Amino acid sequence: MKQGIVLRGVSTLLFNVPYVYAANTAALADPEPDQYVRVCDAMGAGFLKLPGSETCLKIGGYVSYEVTAGADVNSGERKRTWSQQTKAALRADTQSQTELGILRTYIEIEDTVTDGIDEGAALSEGMIGLNGLQVGASGSQFDSWLGSAGNVPSDDVVASAGGMTNQINYTASFGSGLSAMFGAEQGAKDKGDDGDGEDNAHDYTIDSYVPHLVGGLKFERNWGAIATVVGYDSVIEGVAAKMRLDVQLGDTFSAFIMGGYQSDPEKPNYFGAWKGTYAAWGGISVSPSPKVTFNSQAAYEDSGTYALALNLDYEIAPGFIISPGLNYTSFDSDPTKPDDALSGIVSIQRDF
Repeated sequence: MKQGIVLRGVSTLLFNVPYVYAANTAALADPEPDQYVRVCDAMGAGFLKLPGSETCLKIGGYVSYEVTAGADVNSGERKRTWSQQTKAALRADTQSQTELGILRTYIEIEDTVTDGIDEGAALSEGMIGLNGLQVGASGSQFDSWLGSAGNVPSDDVVASAGGMTNQINYTASFGSGLSAMFGAEQGAKDKGDDGDGEDNAHDYTIDSYVPHLVGGLKFERNWGAIATVVGYDSVIEGVAAKMRLDVQLGDTFSAFIMGGYQSDPEKPNYFGAWKGTYAAWGGISVSPSPKVTFNSQAAYEDSGTYALALNLDYEIAPGFIISPGLNYTSFDSDPTKPDDALSGIVSIQRDF
């Protein structure tokens, strides 16, 4: 009997006491939720602040899967089977309020697997920003200042800018929707793989202490925006420029038109990525319902190539979008490529 009482006492100490202790500890230490994580309202949706830090953090990214049938609309190459590509990106955005303004860092890591070949994870963007000043590596401001091109996946068949580059730039806001940007860039190395069997690679990086220069103006209002950007290639000593007009009618209709010019198409220009002196892009997006958007884009370069793209974005669930589409390119002026190329594409993407 005594042994039974002893065993029951030991059992109580070993098994019951810890649970009581844990429950009491949790009750005593249970803090207000925002002591651990709270929303940084001033920074925008999705930013959270961790305890012991003045930095607001936002984590995001996407995973996309694309399957394409038909020809390659960039090179004209005829495919013998489905072309498949999976992309994944992870983004981290940090912001904190300082005496000099908002201090920001932005990092994006991306990996791509195309037709069984893993290209490997790589930095696709890494920037530090402070009150309008930005330094780091990203796409050229000659592209991002105007918002790239349209809302279709193949918006760069007629290229509109150079590649990722180390850079420093400053944006000044003057109020009433007017802003200006000025920057210096190192340039990028172009692989030159357009499927024609020739080595079209170009090294657009600077070869002296004189950087490539880029500057832009922008005027934004509720109806849309008008903006321009000019780039000077310090190696080629050539100039390229673009101008863009955006029109926005509520949440249901948007359209843009953009034109590009470069001073000497015979000499490859870091900013003037298209072929020929002039190029043009235009597109329309229509949203008949909150979950459905029709997108279209047309592009032309005066070497003779033009490209058309149509797609539909259907949001199955928040952040989960399926996009079927058609792409067409005409290469009439390029003897190294077929006359044209047509492809169908289905993209499935989850943003988080």
